[in-house]
Amino acid sequence: MNLQLTGMHAIVTGGSFGIGAVIVRTLAAEGCRVSFCARRQSQIDKTLSAVADLPGTVQAKAIDVTDSAVFAKWLGTLGPFDIFVPNVSALSTDWKESIRTDIQATVDATEAAIPVLLESSRAAITYIGSKAGSLAAPKSASYGAGKAAVAHYMKSLAVRLLPTIRVNTVSPGDTLFAGGLWDKVRLNDPEHFKEVVQRNPLKRLATPDEIARVVAFVSSPAASFVAGANWYVDGGSTNHVQF
Repeated sequence: MNLQLTGMHAIVTGGSFGIGAVIVRTLAAEGCRVSFCARRQSQIDKTLSAVADLPGTVQAKAIDVTDSAVFAKWLGTLGPFDIFVPNVSALSTDWKESIRTDIQATVDATEAAIPVLLESSRAAITYIGSKAGSLAAPKSASYGAGKAAVAHYMKSLAVRLLPTIRVNTVSPGDTLFAGGLWDKVRLNDPEHFKEVVQRNPLKRLATPDEIARVVAFVSSPAASFVAGANWYVDGGSTNHVQF
């Protein structure tokens, strides 16, 4: 399928590691120009090196999205863009950090992107949520609550911005990648990792590529009638009916 991303410009926050880095790579592989930000220059450099030969050009800036003024200033230097992928999460069990990063910084960054997106005829916002936003998570309540809050914001934003900007959420399930949460569990607590694998109906965890391909599709003109949705990419691990 031709996703019709060639020549479009996407902005990705938290694009240097894990799912974010693979989203950058997947979009660039489809011919999309990508600008991303992250906090650590060393990790940014690794990602830029990995995508250097792809059809879409990629550029990046070391920015902490919790500094909303600096982030908005950076957006102003990028020129027109068509896609915004807010991906940053504190991955924290601390309520203050979850509210500051997962909720407030995401809302601020998205609101800063909207005026530019309104000028695009193919505009899309694709928020990276989590299945934790719809499940009881007593050990990570602040993280789950943050994801749920922003998924609600995105649904409301879809109503506010249609028909000009399509807004959707992609909610990954348990995802395994080097250096990530579940990789650390795999190495440090193999018995618990086995339990996590068994709770997934596919008897494995997702790869970042499997998440990124859905993000690329939902963000693309090929998904032009997809709006206000929350796509769970979780291998069937949530068994409730979504209303």
